[in-house]
Amino acid sequence: MKHACRMVLLGSLLLPASQVAAQSTDGRLDQASRLRQPVGYPKEAIDKCVSGTTVIIVDVDAEGRFVNAVVEKSSRDRHLDNAALEAARHWVYFPPRNEKGETEADRIRIPLDFEEHESCWTKIVPDTPAYPEASSVERYPPQWPGTIEANRLSGEVVVTLLLENDGREHSVRIAKSSGDMAIDQAARWAASQWTYVPAVVDGKPVRSVLRLPIAYGNKPN
Repeated sequence: MKHACRMVLLGSLLLPASQVAAQSTDGRLDQASRLRQPVGYPKEAIDKCVSGTTVIIVDVDAEGRFVNAVVEKSSRDRHLDNAALEAARHWVYFPPRNEKGETEADRIRIPLDFEEHESCWTKIVPDTPAYPEASSVERYPPQWPGTIEANRLSGEVVVTLLLENDGREHSVRIAKSSGDMAIDQAARWAASQWTYVPAVVDGKPVRSVLRLPIAYGNKPN
């Protein structure tokens, strides 16, 4: 990838862009574009069941267009690092404005977490699958938004949980969306509060994936 040589005015000094401190991702990265273009988990990393965090530095021009990206901190797996760099090329960025209201070129620091792929948790089929403890479900019911009752909505959100061998929640993801972000988040929050009985193989608890449907609203008669 060719690098464009850029200079950024900083006070009375004219410094190469590579010497300008990178800002955090807050307000600089369009999160909707990140959701539309998620970082792909490379097959080579799946095969090795690796995980880690890659921190990248993204250069954007004064129009917010992607210019270049480099790895500031490696995940220690080049496939994960390359996946992060490739995803950054497709995201939308918001450049800062100076005192005159003009947009300026920017450097943005973006950390990206890679968890072990779900297949790494399901290589052994448990004799008894994991399940949420009823008492915790009663203690932490989903705090559904008022739009459900107001619009007489009903349906279900399906969450996927990666559970450790002690039943501790490792990760919660939305596997099937309701189509409403507030409903999805209410289901995800509740699932993250519950405690779980771990899956069992040959009498011993094991790590596993639990696919859990969470119903909302009143079912039609």
